[in-house]
Amino acid sequence: MHGIEEKFELLPEVSEHIIEGILSEVKKFASLMKHDPKEAIKSVIDEVEWLKSNKDFLGKAVEASVDSALELYSDRLWHKDWTELRTLLLKGVLLVLQAINESLKEDRK
Repeated sequence: MHGIEEKFELLPEVSEHIIEGILSEVKKFASLMKHDPKEAIKSVIDEVEWLKSNKDFLGKAVEASVDSALELYSDRLWHKDWTELRTLLLKGVLLVLQAINESLKEDRK
């Protein structure tokens, strides 16, 4: 077994119910970003910090993957744009991890 299958074979199936919940969170987060961006940024930072404190390398990997991608564009983005884009990208990764976590919980039942 090589390649793509090897990278993703052990990931659980994600149910439609879980995805509906994640999409609901996306809408709530988009609204929060629009109406209270400071609170949205804080919520994402809190989640990343929790991961770093409780799931050390996973939290660091989330942050590093987003930050390294953004470094490619750092000279083309204003600080405000960089911060907002970083927040959105981090939230996206966090939501994928949340979906996987919820799927694993369902599998245990």
